[in-house]
Amino acid sequence: MPFNLGLALLSAALLGLCTWLFIPEPELSTLILHAPNASHWLGTNVLGQDVLLRLLQALPNTFIIALMTGLLPVGFALLLASVNFFMPNWVDKLLLKLADLIMILPGTLLLILLAVFLEPDLWGSILLVSMLAWMDDFRILRTALFKASLRDNLAVAKSYAASKSYLLRQHLWPVLKPLLFALVIQNARRGVMMTAGLAFLGLMDPRLPNWGSLLFESQDQIHTDAFWWLLLPPVIALSCLLLFLTYLQQKVDRYADE
Repeated sequence: MPFNLGLALLSAALLGLCTWLFIPEPELSTLILHAPNASHWLGTNVLGQDVLLRLLQALPNTFIIALMTGLLPVGFALLLASVNFFMPNWVDKLLLKLADLIMILPGTLLLILLAVFLEPDLWGSILLVSMLAWMDDFRILRTALFKASLRDNLAVAKSYAASKSYLLRQHLWPVLKPLLFALVIQNARRGVMMTAGLAFLGLMDPRLPNWGSLLFESQDQIHTDAFWWLLLPPVIALSCLLLFLTYLQQKVDRYADE
């Protein structure tokens, strides 16, 4: 993969790690809803906490959400598609019917209903989003594996009695690399938006620092000036993250075309 893409991923991981290790916990103070100034660059919230520190405190969780909601659906879909490679046709049809059945359900509405009853924490929200995101990936990877299995090098390997597990490891999975990266980034974008939406609706643990919960907190001040310095920082942060993921997507697409 191009070096600049690897560097971008490494930089993002290091940023999240440094934030988690070195950013202090925002302290309560008497400066409630204080406007941005030299001491508090982004102002303070209703508890007197520095908004910039709250924003940075939420950064690691947001990165974890992006990473895991990107990886988990693709990993599960790849596992199903790979297992399907060993199974008879009726298993393939059964898995397709299952994927179709879940896709018929209104995913966003189902996610909201499950969140209302479960009140998920960080990992609970990641699992909920991932559980409703693997079906498209499975269909795409199943088709890609089938097309890759028709390649000439696979026919040659089969003529030498290569096992199916060997064919997967050496001939099929490597071909899927660009597609896997693209699906991971696509799922990460969706995961960030959906979990931020859940937090904005107040359906996630309010003690969990994330940019969506900061949006939720800003709603109470919608009729005051504080609304703007509470709302804009998480909105800009989320927009920057989504732009960063879009940049990675473009890099992956360019890599796939080479």
